[in-house]
Amino acid sequence: SHLAQAGAVPGCRRRSPRCPRSASALRTGFRGKSPWPTRGWMGCTSCKGAAVGVAVIGRKDPLPGSLAKAAIGRFESTLPPIGEARRDFARIFFADERKIFVVAPGMHGMRPVQPTTGPRSAHIGDMSEQVVERAISLFGERLTTQLEQALGVLDSEVMEKLVDRAIASMTVNVGLSFAVSMNLMPAFLQPAFLIVILGGFLGQPLQARAATYGFIAERPQQICGDRPESKRTPFCVRLLSPDLLAAEEDSCSGWEVQYSAMELQTSTITQAVEMDMPKVREAIKTSRWDPLLR
Repeated sequence: SHLAQAGAVPGCRRRSPRCPRSASALRTGFRGKSPWPTRGWMGCTSCKGAAVGVAVIGRKDPLPGSLAKAAIGRFESTLPPIGEARRDFARIFFADERKIFVVAPGMHGMRPVQPTTGPRSAHIGDMSEQVVERAISLFGERLTTQLEQALGVLDSEVMEKLVDRAIASMTVNVGLSFAVSMNLMPAFLQPAFLIVILGGFLGQPLQARAATYGFIAERPQQICGDRPESKRTPFCVRLLSPDLLAAEEDSCSGWEVQYSAMELQTSTITQAVEMDMPKVREAIKTSRWDPLLR
């Protein structure tokens, strides 16, 4: 799938040879040993000083070799233990940049589900249990408020399950797992999360999935940006979770994710999410996930 150009960064060296792979390996995702270190890589400054948001007309970069013939597919990941997941979530929730959004029937666009005030990244330190509990409580309150404004009063048990499963699913671990499984660099840059809600009207049951977006790279030279929070590449991936309201409690060990890789030229992952919104709105309008699965 392809997104329209929205402002590229000149000066990036992005040409990359395609890696030959068998058709079966491309369909199922690369399972071999990655040549990159197993820990997450934060990027380089090969494009330090480059202007942001300047369009490069006619320029287009091919997807990395392992995704060139399988830009859409599935892979199985594993969610982290609940304690680790809760701490990771709190770091994301209290980050300086807004990274968590929700969109549902009745909303004109995606809405942030993060506080305008609260512990900032410079103060959350060692992620005490008090900070983690505060993040979870605020997230539950904000998500409930946003959804009830659009859909009306919701069942408390449904909301409790949605909050718990959304927190578990919003982890960078899945993005890093995807990168390694596709023989890419273990980097998942500018991660952002969109909770997509279907149904809720005329007796339709609620459905919910978490879409995780991030920039991916095959080589260090494809990464631009002079600060960790601004590092980006010409390639983005959307990782769509299973239905959070249908998932079983023990489903963390077999977390099947549906991915869609995109070629795009933009400077922030939020812009990439906004460019994906026509497909999201179509899914909401039809109450079907198909637009996000092709």
